[in-house]
Amino acid sequence: MTSGISESPIVGLGKLLIDHRLQVPRHQRDYSWNEDRIKQLFDDIDEAIERKDQFYFIGLMVFLQTESGTPLTVLDGQQRLATAVIFFSAVRNWLRQYQEYQQDAAYIQEWFVGRAKLGTREPTSRLVLNAANNPFFTEHVITAVPIEETKAALSKLKRFDRNRRLLEATVYCHDRVARIVSESPDAATASRRLFQIVSFMEESVSAVRLVVQSEGAAYTIFETLNDRGQDLSPLDLVKNYMFGKADQLSPTTLRDLDARWAQMMATLPSVRPDAFLKAFWTSRNGRIQTPNLFDALKKEYREPPKLIDLSIDMLGASEQYVAIDTPEDVAWSSYSPATRQTIQNFKTIGSQQIHPIILAGLARFKGRELERLIRLLEVLLVRFQLIGGGRTGRLEISCARLAHLIFQQKVTDASAAFRELSDIYPEDDEFRDAFSKKDETSNQKIQYILKRLEEEERRLAHGSMSKELEPGSSLTVEHILPQHPGSAWDSVIRADPEVVEDCADRLGNLCLLTKVNRELGRAGFDTKKETYAKSALLITQKVTNYGTWGRAFIEKRQAHLAKLAVSAWRFQ
Repeated sequence: MTSGISESPIVGLGKLLIDHRLQVPRHQRDYSWNEDRIKQLFDDIDEAIERKDQFYFIGLMVFLQTESGTPLTVLDGQQRLATAVIFFSAVRNWLRQYQEYQQDAAYIQEWFVGRAKLGTREPTSRLVLNAANNPFFTEHVITAVPIEETKAALSKLKRFDRNRRLLEATVYCHDRVARIVSESPDAATASRRLFQIVSFMEESVSAVRLVVQSEGAAYTIFETLNDRGQDLSPLDLVKNYMFGKADQLSPTTLRDLDARWAQMMATLPSVRPDAFLKAFWTSRNGRIQTPNLFDALKKEYREPPKLIDLSIDMLGASEQYVAIDTPEDVAWSSYSPATRQTIQNFKTIGSQQIHPIILAGLARFKGRELERLIRLLEVLLVRFQLIGGGRTGRLEISCARLAHLIFQQKVTDASAAFRELSDIYPEDDEFRDAFSKKDETSNQKIQYILKRLEEEERRLAHGSMSKELEPGSSLTVEHILPQHPGSAWDSVIRADPEVVEDCADRLGNLCLLTKVNRELGRAGFDTKKETYAKSALLITQKVTNYGTWGRAFIEKRQAHLAKLAVSAWRFQ
């Protein structure tokens, strides 16, 4: 058929699982539905059953089948299909607890989850997920394991692990089944309710099954879906665009492309893939708005050879992108401890706008020049954004321009980069003035600022022989004038009733302590000075130079800290 579409009947979700073997491509995105999406689906199904609706329509599903008799490749629909299988497996697990429902559990297993071949015990899944998800899907969904094992496995996963959403969905579906059971007076009533939901999902929860004969035809459909506002991310579209050229690639080239994509997705479990894609494009081509990203990429990479080059470049850049937020990454192993500390500091300051510059720098700068570039970016973020409160959009424009110039090798060292950023780099007087008025409520940012000022105070006092702060030393933020003053502060507040509201969070009113002293918080200034005098931190010790404490002294101390800040955050 010239359209590349072989059939498009309406089919029940369960019937689809019964009639076909289904597999998600290795390069397809991970299972990603959160609890809200799953809850909405099953709430809608419950309401449809209660209304006695004949059908509940869940949209279009797109499959690829190039040869008769082969499994259907799921191009769009894996989230809905996987969620259904997870729910069916939860029902199966509950039924298996009762002798009288063993046969029903076996039916659900065979029809909707996975059937064992003759002479084997391990079930073959009705649905195979991508390379990252399928081992967990097999172990915790297809196989009937106690939900406690799944919860234990979930507790060991990192926040952005590629299987976290899958196991969270498994736990949610088991909890939903348990809630249905708890609302029933007995097991017989509970089983009838569960059978009703399963039967409705088999025949009445319906989708349009669209089977295409080539990935090129599927890509055309995806473009149409995207134009109509469907939830396809830029990275999904890039993937589908790349593999839409499959007909023009040799089998070996296609396998290599598939392997690179799978490796890239395995590299990006702890970051947002679409944020990576935008940073990658910006570093190579300049600033772009996310909605325009896919069209621009498609225009730039029309021919298969360029797409192959793109996949190679993206894989390398994905490894570098992960390193941006990971000072322990091997990418920084040859750089100085100060540079690795700056990479750690970026996580506190906030650094999304500079990611394209770091990607371009990793590609074009080496050794000392990359270290100087990293230092420049830290100084810029502090002066322009953290202290200066500069607009994010303006920062993004300047950073995108610089990243592109670095990648084009029109900016070849950190000094040239500094000149390119001169329009947003606050001069010393501007920075000092902004710092002298700054207040801050984030403990992490306060600690970052005051630790850096302490290092500068030590450098000025002792030069190159100054003793550094111990790495990882435990520090706490102390409000000299308490946020909730005790009676010892009554005279200060009577003289200046607004002083707490105006000054408690000013940087001049904040210091660091190396030990937690909970009794100190509301104590009077004279009592606090006794503790400050014993501190190993110079800027904390110097608070004892003031005889009393109030608005004027907070402003005076903050002016001193502002002078320190100018030299602490200066690019040379």
